[in-house]
Amino acid sequence: MKKLAFAVCAMLLAALAGCSTTLVRGEPISVRIGGAEVQMTCVVEALLSMKGVRVQALNGAWRDHALQAQCVMKGDGEKLTVVFLAPQIRLVTINVERPHALRCERAPQIPSAFEPENALLDLAFVNLPVDELRHALSPALRVEENADGARKLLAPGGTLVAELSAPRADGVRKYRNAIYGYEYEIREI
Repeated sequence: MKKLAFAVCAMLLAALAGCSTTLVRGEPISVRIGGAEVQMTCVVEALLSMKGVRVQALNGAWRDHALQAQCVMKGDGEKLTVVFLAPQIRLVTINVERPHALRCERAPQIPSAFEPENALLDLAFVNLPVDELRHALSPALRVEENADGARKLLAPGGTLVAELSAPRADGVRKYRNAIYGYEYEIREI
């Protein structure tokens, strides 16, 4: 009997080991970054204004780990779906829809500390027009943009949160999150 129970437990653990984790929230949680608290409902509302399909290639690093992925965003004004794909695997799928419901599915390879709201904040900073971004993030964070299109995201007191370079001749932009220490290059596909 003990062997049967052990075999059943082992089979269940093996079956669950490859499953994705799903997170569902009626409202996105606030993000605390650089001493500021960002109300993500405003950011989600701004992201929901994105329409059409946008695909970006991401190449970067966090700590000593290389990252190569694609980010596919599809919005219709009521719902936004964001999928992060690495070669041969779907890493994360984030869905937001009105009023502000959030659903996130992440692959087992993604750390449990991953919060979809942080990814949405990065996407907003990189993809939204600066006026929409300022409206969504004010008063928690300040957005500065140079004439060439380079951006900085600053917390109260001038603490650098993130920066986005101006596009190079090949269209590639470099994104760096100064708080969490990761960076990547973004190329529109």
